[in-house]
Amino acid sequence: MPQTPDGLLAAAAAHVAAGRAAPALRAYEEALRLDPEHPFVLLQLAEHALASGRPADAVVPLERAAAAAERRGGPVRDIHFALGRAHMAQGAPAAALPAFRRMLAAAPGDVVAALAVASAAVGAGDAPGAERVLREALRTQPDAPGLWANLAVALSAQRNADEAFACAQRAVDLAPDSIAACRVLAAAAVECGRGAAAIPACRAALARRPGHPALAAALADALKAAGAREEAFALLAPLAAAAPSPAVLVSLGALAIETGRFAEAQPVLERAVAADARNPRAWDNLGTARKRGGDAEGAADAYGRAVALDPAATPSWCNLIDALRALCAWDRLEEAERQRQARRAHGGVDPRWNPFVAVRDDTSPRQQLAIARAWSRHTLPAPAAAAPAFVRTRGGRLRVGYLSSDLQEHATARLMAGLFERHDRARIETFAYSHGGDDGSAMRARLVRAFDHWVDLSRVDDDAAAQRIRADAIDVLVDLKGHTQNSRLAILARRPAPVQVHYLGFPGTLGFDAVTHLVADDVVAPAADAAWFSETVVRLPHCYQVNDDRRPLPPAAPRAALGLPAEALVVACLNQPYKLSRRFLRLWADAIRAVPDCVLWLFAPQEAARANLAREAAALGLPAARLAFAPPAAHDAHLARLAAADLALDVLPCGSHTTGSDALWAGTPLLTVRGDTFAGRVGTSLARAALLPELATDTVDAYAALLRDLVRDRERLRAYRHHLATRRHELPLFDTGGFTRDFERVLEGLADGR
Repeated sequence: MPQTPDGLLAAAAAHVAAGRAAPALRAYEEALRLDPEHPFVLLQLAEHALASGRPADAVVPLERAAAAAERRGGPVRDIHFALGRAHMAQGAPAAALPAFRRMLAAAPGDVVAALAVASAAVGAGDAPGAERVLREALRTQPDAPGLWANLAVALSAQRNADEAFACAQRAVDLAPDSIAACRVLAAAAVECGRGAAAIPACRAALARRPGHPALAAALADALKAAGAREEAFALLAPLAAAAPSPAVLVSLGALAIETGRFAEAQPVLERAVAADARNPRAWDNLGTARKRGGDAEGAADAYGRAVALDPAATPSWCNLIDALRALCAWDRLEEAERQRQARRAHGGVDPRWNPFVAVRDDTSPRQQLAIARAWSRHTLPAPAAAAPAFVRTRGGRLRVGYLSSDLQEHATARLMAGLFERHDRARIETFAYSHGGDDGSAMRARLVRAFDHWVDLSRVDDDAAAQRIRADAIDVLVDLKGHTQNSRLAILARRPAPVQVHYLGFPGTLGFDAVTHLVADDVVAPAADAAWFSETVVRLPHCYQVNDDRRPLPPAAPRAALGLPAEALVVACLNQPYKLSRRFLRLWADAIRAVPDCVLWLFAPQEAARANLAREAAALGLPAARLAFAPPAAHDAHLARLAAADLALDVLPCGSHTTGSDALWAGTPLLTVRGDTFAGRVGTSLARAALLPELATDTVDAYAALLRDLVRDRERLRAYRHHLATRRHELPLFDTGGFTRDFERVLEGLADGR
């Protein structure tokens, strides 16, 4: 008897039921030969292509099937569903969206169809459209957890973090065992700064499905957001070794970075992108791992891949721009900044513009406040309603806590060690709250001796850390990190102390209402700019930056050992390369060209940065012989080489901070210019406290003119060096004892409500 398409379909179904894929496929192919436009046969062959990982081969058969089904009748819903899936599998949500919409039109009220439309709409950049579809579906099916979870995703894509969290919580309440719902809840909780709120649900789901990689990754993300980084790392490390999944690898890599395990982070994240090359978070974290490993070029490449995959991801754009700055790749930097601004103008972008990158951008105080507020709102928990009610006993010692991860060999510690040691123990009781590792350095040992109490918070979560600080009845809690790497401002969100102050670590406002005061001076934070600080600014009488007058003062290193001409006039900018710019290099070159034996000395640890700077300098008429580069060096060696320079150069918009005071301590005058923001005014504050106000100009043009004068006047430079060498311990900048007394008066005034 001759075969018919229906008979072959029946035979194929029998083969499928028996698990015989090859005979089933042959039956479908024979049926298609007999009826080339049979919609169900075309659908089955397309499904086979999808299952075989060949989504592109499924598209044309499905388009033919859809047309045939319209004419002859057939599984219209299933055909459009498969067509949409084929486009999604190729990373084309905009192409999938019409197919999924036709699927929904063919089956109104179908939850799967609504979810498909919403997923494609979010992927295509139409999160509001996704929200409308999901809310319509929820009108008739209010207890469908998938609808609530996907609504959370759509709201999150619109940066409506709080409502997204509420929807995700509703999804988990309806389906506690749902892996997807738990993952969405964790992501939503982290986004709105409430990571701890997702921990119980994720922990319970993982207990019912031990070792499930997606659940483990979700729980780890929530734990990390709650400050329990070590617990999260211990959760994921065995899973990554035993049965790694992209989700586990990405989360573990991020944790390795945040806990200082940089050597472990990069190979984990390289495995993550190998397993899932379309994961922007994996590429972004890999960029950070490469950056911390000293590979700025590799970092820029990884960040570039991240923004290509998710152009709305502002944090990845910030990371890319920072990496290009470190490479002094200024043409690429200008293009990246143009693209970022275009994305921001387009709308719908992630509002998390990293404030630590923003202070290096050409931003105004008003903009920096808005950026800091948005970052704090989207990355930190909402501050608790009230601070502790206790009041210190009159006549008792003021209890002051310092919170930081940098209480080790670090620039912050080198500046502050003398202050910690000089606190008046009759009036001040000091508590170190360290959430960084113990590097075993001499500085770490010195700091431990300097405090009355040393508390290690590195292995406790934010709630436990806040409880410990509250139990210690701290009067004033001083945060030394702000919006910098490894900050834990979420501890301050719990308001463990009645007065919470930011100082030193971050040059600007935090835009975070849990922090009530900022310690500054009238140069970096003038009264006229008070509106651009979320904190009440309290001002020290001289420079806000403390310095340690007990730190080493090595003699100047021999120039020959530094690769510098012995008799040349050496002008140096040993700031990090990310602070350099074409604008300042041009005006430096203009001044240096006029003095034949003048050399420009820059810090550029990356070979690519040195090549870029040499090329830029040559284009400005500054040959290789007039340009020198300083490699990385230990701090004592860095001070010794700074002493070998004749003049240190400052930059904008983010100027010299520790590098500037290091130069002045080493006896090298600093030429600076007052900027428009806190980060651009530190050099002016340093120069004034070094009693060299004439080296701080008010405009870039005046800076350029003064530089032209100085490089022609070696006697004047020698006079400045003599001033710094002979009066070093008289200068307000290096009067650690006097600074400590001023700082203590500020702390006591804050505790007393003054």
